[in-house]
Amino acid sequence: MSVPSGVRDIITHKKLQYCRFADTKQWQNMTKVALPEATYKFCLADGSVLSYEGVEYSFPSTAEWVKYFTSNHFPCVQSMHLIGPGELEQSGPDEVKAIWPLIYHAGMKALDTEFHHTGGGYYHETWKRKGDDWFLRDLKLQRTYFKSFDES
Repeated sequence: MSVPSGVRDIITHKKLQYCRFADTKQWQNMTKVALPEATYKFCLADGSVLSYEGVEYSFPSTAEWVKYFTSNHFPCVQSMHLIGPGELEQSGPDEVKAIWPLIYHAGMKALDTEFHHTGGGYYHETWKRKGDDWFLRDLKLQRTYFKSFDES
């Protein structure tokens, strides 16, 4: 089912905010984009869940996802998320499925950078209507490309 233009505009705007909030470390604003019970899963090209330093990148709520990314070394990481036009399909009166192409870059803020990563893939998402607004309910990033330029 096609998505009304007003709904498409709201969801696209919020997806762009999601990327900007992540890149600028405005984690407290993720509640403007995602439901508290939203789930987040980040997968490798083979479909397995990404794991880093013993942590699986599968989070059961927005609070848990934000908590992880505001801790550890992530405040020292700079990033840039670039998304393309989304493929949106209304799957019910209060639900939209979306697929967004993604390219991202990440590296340490210091001038003597320890690493730089570039990756890409597709976000597969479910958005839910709450009143007159729309919010992210489920996010899965399926990575299709990854290149590490570690200098260590």
